[in-house]
Amino acid sequence: MRALFNYFQSQTIHIKVLVFGVVMSSIPLLLISSCYYFYVKSDLETRIYEKQNLVLESLSHEIEADFTQIFQSSHVLASLLQVDQGESAFYELLQNESIEEAVVTNEKGFVVKRVSRYSLNLPGENERWFTDDMWFKLQTEDQVFGEVEFNQYGQPVMKLAVPFYENNRKKAIGVVVQLQKLIGKISSLRQDDSSYIYLLDRNGRIIAHQDYSKLWQKQPLVQNQNVLGVRAKINQINWELVMEQPKATAFEPINSMLQNGLAAVALVILTVSLISISAGLYFTRPIVQIDREMNRLKQGRNTRTIDIDRKDELGKLVITFNSMSKELLEKSKLLEQEKERLNVVVNGIGSGLALVTKDYSITWMNPILKSWLQEDRLTLPCYASIGGEDSPCQDCPITCSNLTGNVEKLMKIKDYHSAERIFRHRVFELNHAIEEQGEFLVVLEDITEQKQMEERIVQTDKLSALGIMASSFAHEVNNPLTTINVYAEDMMDRIQIDDETLDAEEMEYYLGKIKENTQRCKKITSNLLNFSRKADWTNEVINIKKTIEDSVSLVEYQLRKNRIQLELDVEKGLPPVIGDGLKLMQVLVNLINNAVGAMELEGNLVISATLVEQEILIKVIDNGHGISEDVMDKLFDPFFTTKPVGKGTGLGLSVCYGIIQQFGGNIEITSTLGEGTTIIIRLLAAIGTEGYHDENKAISCG
Repeated sequence: MRALFNYFQSQTIHIKVLVFGVVMSSIPLLLISSCYYFYVKSDLETRIYEKQNLVLESLSHEIEADFTQIFQSSHVLASLLQVDQGESAFYELLQNESIEEAVVTNEKGFVVKRVSRYSLNLPGENERWFTDDMWFKLQTEDQVFGEVEFNQYGQPVMKLAVPFYENNRKKAIGVVVQLQKLIGKISSLRQDDSSYIYLLDRNGRIIAHQDYSKLWQKQPLVQNQNVLGVRAKINQINWELVMEQPKATAFEPINSMLQNGLAAVALVILTVSLISISAGLYFTRPIVQIDREMNRLKQGRNTRTIDIDRKDELGKLVITFNSMSKELLEKSKLLEQEKERLNVVVNGIGSGLALVTKDYSITWMNPILKSWLQEDRLTLPCYASIGGEDSPCQDCPITCSNLTGNVEKLMKIKDYHSAERIFRHRVFELNHAIEEQGEFLVVLEDITEQKQMEERIVQTDKLSALGIMASSFAHEVNNPLTTINVYAEDMMDRIQIDDETLDAEEMEYYLGKIKENTQRCKKITSNLLNFSRKADWTNEVINIKKTIEDSVSLVEYQLRKNRIQLELDVEKGLPPVIGDGLKLMQVLVNLINNAVGAMELEGNLVISATLVEQEILIKVIDNGHGISEDVMDKLFDPFFTTKPVGKGTGLGLSVCYGIIQQFGGNIEITSTLGEGTTIIIRLLAAIGTEGYHDENKAISCG
């Protein structure tokens, strides 16, 4: 069946329309004809059964009435004999043409009196009239009958008997009933040429039949399935009437009607088929032409305009196809141009591109990426060929399905000359990708020169800040050095004059002061050296409070010099952040210097740090002259500054913005002209690292 269906599916639309028309015209007709045939057949069968039941019911009542009359006559005779008045009634039994003989038996069943049509009325000596079975039943029943027998003339007869009492002795009256008339009546009763009636005795023998060859045969126990028949019981004598009719003759009229109907259906199907062919050719011709032109279009050949003048839906379809094919050809040319442009962009963009599947396999990469990777790594999974890892990256969108957008990170790859290059790695999920062809786009950008330039800018900003802090550093170091010098000279003079009051305790005091101021100089110098040194980005656990205090120590002299009141408000138990501590110190120093420059003399500076949800908020608030609204959107532009020429480089806020971005945080500035400025730094807290643990705020991938 499936093979036939597939074969039909492969045929042209002409064949399909033809088959559809034939099937849709023939199936309803066949279904209607079949339903009508079975309905008529069922109705005819019901009518035949009703007719047979009526005939048998009438005949069985008639036969039963005859035997009832004989039994009743016998009972009447028995009643008369009991009162010695039955002599004349005894002879009257023979007036019934069906009775051949009547007898009276004594209590032992011997015939004591006989009246017969064909023999002498004298009973034989010790003549026993009853069979054993009849005599046994007579002892308990008020009427009995025997089997069908044959008389001396070969005619079928049957004995019937009823008991009666005379002088308290049980005697009986028996009659022999002639069945020839009954058999002849049944044999002559014919309803039509095909139906027949027969009579069965209680042993199942046929005692009357319209076909004489079947008389006295035993009826089979299994009913013939090829005939329609009914049965009727004759309860008086336990006989059964059967009427049958062969199904072939019973259903011959409707079978003939079915043949004529099939011929009519075939004629209708042929007519409908011819109409279907014509209609199919008419309706499918535009579709065939469209299919032909579609094949030409798929082969890249120019299509021809389909010229069909029709106003129906197929005509509109042809018009639409003509317009669509023309538009497709034009768009195909545009697509070729776009493809060429895309190839130029992909190969000349300067970035490495790769398509990666969900199982980390690389299905395609552009020539630039191939040139960056070694030949033996091109067939490896993306995390091995690009990242050089043994397992998938933990923050990859393929690994962590809850990550949204693109995930950007920096990585270092060695080129063929073993030189280390820095790449920006980004992953984009493709929403309309073909499965197993690459669901993610990996973009690699060589930012080595950019990073080197950023480092130079950061270092330049540091040097600028160092220039500002140079005088502060001199004053900060000069005070402890002066103290050291005073204590050292005083102790040397007292030693030279051999001052007896200089004991060990006082000398220890002098040396302690010298050591204390030396440590102060060392701390100032160390902070300044750390701040000024050039270093690559390193991730470490940063103590926010210590970083703020170290940053303030570098500009402490500037604050005192400008008489600026500093207020530190650092929340206790702050979790650390992950990143470069020196870079964060550089940001804070820049922001404090900007605040000092904005306040000039006698201002108020507030530096606070708090934990809000999973973010640490560092605020630098001053009450300086503020920033005008028209330059707010330019504050983070490189080399933009609101300071006079020679007072600033314009790199401070730009560098701060870049560093905070590297932290994965954000920096916000709000200002009111003449009232002051508030700068907020948002950094992600490293909750769960050493020194801080909060199970309710643990961060994990996936």
